[in-house]
Amino acid sequence: MLWRWGRSAWLLRYPDGAPALLTARLRNSPPPGLAEAVTAFSTLLLEFHGEAPEADRLTRWLRETSEGSVEPDPDRRIEIPVRFDGEDLESVARAAGMDRAEVVRRHIGSAFRVRCLGFSPGFAYLDGLDPALRLPRRSTPRPRVAAGSVAIGGDHAGVYPVPSPGGWNLLGTTPVRPFDPSAKDEDDRFLFRTGDTVRFIDDPSATPDPFVPPVWMEPESPWMRVLATGAALGIQDPGRPGWRRFGVPPGGWLDPDAARAAHRLLGQAEDLPLVEFAGGGQVFEALIATVVAITGADPRGEVVGRRGEVRPVRPWSNTALAAGERLRFRGASDGVWSCLAIRGGVEATRVLGAAAHHARAGLGASPKAGQGFRGQSDPFPPGLAGAGRWIDPVRIPGRRERTVRVWPGPQAGAFGAEAVERFLRGPWTVDPRSDRIGYRLAGSGIPVPSGNLESEPVLPGSIQVPPDGRPIVTLPDGPTLGGYPKIGWVDPRDLWKVAQTPPGGSVVWRPMGWEALT
Repeated sequence: MLWRWGRSAWLLRYPDGAPALLTARLRNSPPPGLAEAVTAFSTLLLEFHGEAPEADRLTRWLRETSEGSVEPDPDRRIEIPVRFDGEDLESVARAAGMDRAEVVRRHIGSAFRVRCLGFSPGFAYLDGLDPALRLPRRSTPRPRVAAGSVAIGGDHAGVYPVPSPGGWNLLGTTPVRPFDPSAKDEDDRFLFRTGDTVRFIDDPSATPDPFVPPVWMEPESPWMRVLATGAALGIQDPGRPGWRRFGVPPGGWLDPDAARAAHRLLGQAEDLPLVEFAGGGQVFEALIATVVAITGADPRGEVVGRRGEVRPVRPWSNTALAAGERLRFRGASDGVWSCLAIRGGVEATRVLGAAAHHARAGLGASPKAGQGFRGQSDPFPPGLAGAGRWIDPVRIPGRRERTVRVWPGPQAGAFGAEAVERFLRGPWTVDPRSDRIGYRLAGSGIPVPSGNLESEPVLPGSIQVPPDGRPIVTLPDGPTLGGYPKIGWVDPRDLWKVAQTPPGGSVVWRPMGWEALT
């Protein structure tokens, strides 16, 4: 079965999982224009660069692929040593009507297979859990589960690669690292692949090393120092697309047009890392004479001179700073997120090809208060600072038009005409609990289809509807798999408009392709 997902993607459903031959062929001989293929339990997402092919062309390619000669990947067998000392081992034993030793015996006696990866980088959902151990997840998830925790939840087992919230039942710990972003070879970065066979081994000596999150390493001779981070501050760039099959969100800029404009103001490549910040309260000190560019939510910025004199900073312009001057921001007048670019882009360590910081996934790092950063070229090129460059954001196509183009999601038809009409009409406002993972929309709610939905791939911009009927718009840092029905999908050209809507602000939809559902 095929479901169209906006302009650029198709979702394929396979009741028994995507055939191994197909997943092998996707890597070796993908269809023209394929950007990424993401496997879930019984679905396969094919996302394309630009316009996705029509259904008949895609169906023909799938048929030819099934008749092809490509060999499926050979089986890989992975053994995971476990020290069975988990916090929930006793409660699992009671719920299953057995003692702790029997729980361990059944767990190590099971042959697991990797069904898919998602939730966090390298997290594998393992099929094959003993039926007697198929217990509900915890009613209240833990706010933090340690990396290396071996757990079971529902029908699956798994190993937490990084510290994260989690509601699975903890059986033990392992020193095995499912995700090692520092490894040079891709085969060493991610332990698991879809289709791998996995066995757990009882090993009382299996003690995980403490998880050390990436931290910002201040460079030699920094150009600027962060004195205050304000509401939010991080190093971002275009992100790391192409890794969602391993559970890695693309991340990156929340307002790409603003970020590229900041680099244009400095006359440099538009894909370089910069400082992205939200709201106000940020303070930076120039340690050398340099020039910066500021764009985004029209932040109310000002430069404080060495004698205390103050001059305003024009948004969407470049600004010269003398050594010892401070740049501070008091808030945003037209949105949430702003960009601060420096010459050559911020010098930062790249992980999986990008410097974008994703704290929850343990990717990248950002400077904290008291730490410095620098650029990667001439900090004060002759002629640039005196030019007083400025970009009129009104001249950026669609910049001042804030209606959001929205396409039907894969489950739009399951909601029914009344729910679809209510969703498109709104009104919806941004809930204050929103963050880089997703924006929650507050409103009267809409009816949600009955029945359970298996977790399936999630694109940035996916609009999931949890049981309370209030939609959640997935942002670039959001999960790669999700189990809530998806009523819509924000056109990627307009996702920045959602991100720039402040708490309490309204989101107004511009329907695209909904004619058959309303």
